[in-house]
Amino acid sequence: MKINLRTRSLREVRKDRMIPGVMYGKSIDSTNIEVEEKAFKDALSEYGKSMTFQVELDGQIHNVYIKHVKTTILRPHDIIHFEFHRIAADETVSASIPVIIHGKDELDKRRLYVQMGLSSIDCEYLSGSGISSFEFDVSEMEMDDSVHVKDLVVPEGVTIHEDLEQVVFSVKEAHEAPEEETEDAEEGIEYDTGEAEEVEEDKEA
Repeated sequence: MKINLRTRSLREVRKDRMIPGVMYGKSIDSTNIEVEEKAFKDALSEYGKSMTFQVELDGQIHNVYIKHVKTTILRPHDIIHFEFHRIAADETVSASIPVIIHGKDELDKRRLYVQMGLSSIDCEYLSGSGISSFEFDVSEMEMDDSVHVKDLVVPEGVTIHEDLEQVVFSVKEAHEAPEEETEDAEEGIEYDTGEAEEVEEDKEA
């Protein structure tokens, strides 16, 4: 993916459907950059916030991963700023890789559900490797089936820092709670609407 140095105002960058950001890391100065919106969203979808990939800036290739993404609460799909962490060739990345479950609807039909043991997996890997997520399809799993850390398919160059016998998730039978207990529980639910994060202009100046 090609990125450019940012030398113009944030308004001008966003007007051209570009996203402003910053790249920093070992042995380089923090650099203000910009990238095409579609290119960045494609990279975010493919690599997530942990897998390393290559970007080109002024003819030089850098291995980076997406460290942080800022959006607004009203438009969560509109990215207003991002951070690339540049990884040197001899540097390792430590990251918590998310566990993503597919096929829960099929379990619901059989009155089953997924009980999570780990929502993410602590990993370490060298520049140029990594993994964006651990994904599982549970649609055909049966009650009491389980997946342990030792069952994970791990890409070459990735080291897992978890107990190999730890349960990642298991499939359990759903039990319907009494109606009065369900109503009481619902009354105690609080919803967090969150707040939009502001971009720190002094970091991007």
